[in-house]
Amino acid sequence: VERSRPEAAPVHGPRETLALPDNARVWVAGTGDGLSAAVVQRLQERGLDARAVDLRGHASLDPPRVLRGLVIVAPATGADEALLKDAAFLAKACAPALRAVAPSVLATISRLDGRFGLAGLGAETEPLAGGLAGLTKTADREWDEVRCKALDVAPTLGGEEASRLVAEELLLSGPVEVGIDEEGRWSIGLASTPAASGGRDPIAEGELVVVSGGARGVTADCVAALAESCRPALLLLGRSAPPEDEPAWLRPLEGEAEIKKALLEHEGPRAPRELGERHAQLAANREVLRNLERLRAAGATPEYRQVDVRDAEALERVLREAVKAHGPVRGLVHGAGVLADQLLVDKTEEAWDRVIGTKVGGLRALLDAVDAVNGSPEDLKALALFSSSTARFGRKGQADYAVANEVLNKIAAQQQALRPGCRVASIGWGPWDGGMVTPSLRQLFRAEGVEVIPVSVGARHFVEELRRPAGSPVESVVLGGEVLPQPELAGRHEESEGAPLETAFRRKLKIDEHPVLASHVMKGRAVLPVALMIEWLAHAAMHGNPGLAFHGLDSLRVLKGVVVDPDSPPTVRALAGPPRREGELLAVPVELRGTGAAGREFLHARAEVLLADALPAAPAPGAVPALEAWDGAERLYTEVLFHGPDLQGLGPIEGLSDAGLAAAVATAPAPASWLTKPLRGSWLADPMAIDCAFQALIAWSTARKGAGSLPVYLGAYRQYRRSFPREGLRLVARVLKSSDNRALAEIDLLDAEGQLVARLEDYECVIDASLAEAFRQNQLTGRATQ
Repeated sequence: VERSRPEAAPVHGPRETLALPDNARVWVAGTGDGLSAAVVQRLQERGLDARAVDLRGHASLDPPRVLRGLVIVAPATGADEALLKDAAFLAKACAPALRAVAPSVLATISRLDGRFGLAGLGAETEPLAGGLAGLTKTADREWDEVRCKALDVAPTLGGEEASRLVAEELLLSGPVEVGIDEEGRWSIGLASTPAASGGRDPIAEGELVVVSGGARGVTADCVAALAESCRPALLLLGRSAPPEDEPAWLRPLEGEAEIKKALLEHEGPRAPRELGERHAQLAANREVLRNLERLRAAGATPEYRQVDVRDAEALERVLREAVKAHGPVRGLVHGAGVLADQLLVDKTEEAWDRVIGTKVGGLRALLDAVDAVNGSPEDLKALALFSSSTARFGRKGQADYAVANEVLNKIAAQQQALRPGCRVASIGWGPWDGGMVTPSLRQLFRAEGVEVIPVSVGARHFVEELRRPAGSPVESVVLGGEVLPQPELAGRHEESEGAPLETAFRRKLKIDEHPVLASHVMKGRAVLPVALMIEWLAHAAMHGNPGLAFHGLDSLRVLKGVVVDPDSPPTVRALAGPPRREGELLAVPVELRGTGAAGREFLHARAEVLLADALPAAPAPGAVPALEAWDGAERLYTEVLFHGPDLQGLGPIEGLSDAGLAAAVATAPAPASWLTKPLRGSWLADPMAIDCAFQALIAWSTARKGAGSLPVYLGAYRQYRRSFPREGLRLVARVLKSSDNRALAEIDLLDAEGQLVARLEDYECVIDASLAEAFRQNQLTGRATQ
């Protein structure tokens, strides 16, 4: 997955002014506060026919045939769910008038902090007004004829200055989201941030976690991962009736057709629609039963209760019973949600109420109930809200869903201020490969260039997100990558420290100039191997420290894989910072950066390279684990691995077992064999041997766990020779710990005499069956001449 978080950045540069004709009609819809009236006056001073209208009384308004502007202003206090509904249905009523003649503008104004809650929300702020931005961003997707803009004005900004800046901003081009405070104007962008790794669970074994929507769908998968991690007591809340044991005739049946045939035999004839409804009921019942069993098998203590999460009184009764048995509520996960996709002009009030009520009303009721049954707000140690990327980007047909999830994001920001000792996370999930994403929706997303999140990967990310310390940034956006096309190595530090790094060199990644890339292809796209990243990071460190020897690196992490588009080859920069003396070694911070199509720079990889005047003597190699013969060696590069001819250096395999494996490994040819313009005439490390270490663990996970693997963490790499033996190496991997979805290993690379040449330590890989399809697509598609 690719994780990012929203950040505010100053709005710079000249912008085009929207040319509305003189006396163009503009409605300013508010609740009678001073800002609405002041904005009307400012727009009138600009020659517009601006008029104040009552937002709460919109049902009685009769929009004109042509409306050049609709400005919806939230009050500084008192914003509620009814106000969000009024805003949406006023916009719907005005849609024909706004879309009749271009140009026109739709704008919403919230009153959070001037940066859409990213500067922090206090207890006195009403976060629900933040949902207006979701409405605006969705209208921007649906109404091409209308310029849509969401503004957030700091309540501390004086009324005269606020109205002047708002009136000016309404008529300027630029970002859809603009915040306004005393320091200026702010746009909201996304900063790529790494997935977490290695944190501590905020929930202890046996402590109570309350989960809405956790008995089915992707929320259940996340809760199962949480159960494996900390074995809590789980109170699962859902709308479905409590599960019932299946009759004996049903238990062995799986397929829909098979079950429907048996239903007709055992329960008698019924109409096709009734038969479909009965099958759906049984499928839901089975899903809940299986999820409860899965949670018990993971060591958790689950209980399912049927309750409407919007019913505060019923929630409190259920929670009090659970608290009596298990103690205070330590974790709250709000995963309940419904979809009712309709374009805004077709949106019904019934659909709106269901979507907003479940997400927003449900969360408010849950928080009230938790506070009522706990002794103190400090009892809650983890609060996780299942938001959506729809809130960040908007999406056709999902105005209500965008609004609801934007509200979740803002409530989360406020809860972090109210509960400083609680880990609060609002995760804006992209579409999952499951849950509400049907096969047809999955194809739609892929046609739009959006990859779904593999279930096991998303569930693992959920647990790691909760392990971040209290006070970490609350809001994140998590999107599916190209089915993990690039290993993501998680390190120990998220932010750069110390002096700024300087560029050592740049490379444009044309495949014809880097032919080895054609041998490292997943999902039809070339991906820069981590082994070459290590080589280039080592070169960056050596650039300012000539004459030293490369000894290895620590805390390597790949934050964003480098996927090579043959028609628009990316450019990467290798950077290095000032060295730091550590005993006999120099530690040099290094990074690999690139620039995306929109001009925003990405941090691809980070590590700390270790250089030495003379390489230290190698320690003794580790023990060789007990091994067994493996019959899959002959199909290694036809069915197991995705690597093309240049990288096929693994094998023969001596043996393989749960404890590890041993194999022969080739060393890399001269750099000119892989690159037409190599940085050096010889390698600093050996990218073939290092890549084969990754390949070996794919072979191991395929043989022992039935699925491929990719790295998630590499703690340290050490080498004890300036060059590796041409005749090749022996690889010995010791698997120190493993489960169905992870393994931790230590890997030795040995010469013909059994001496240690290099070692990979704290190597952790994720095991995921969904990688199989990505591995199979190992031929370049859409390649252009470069």
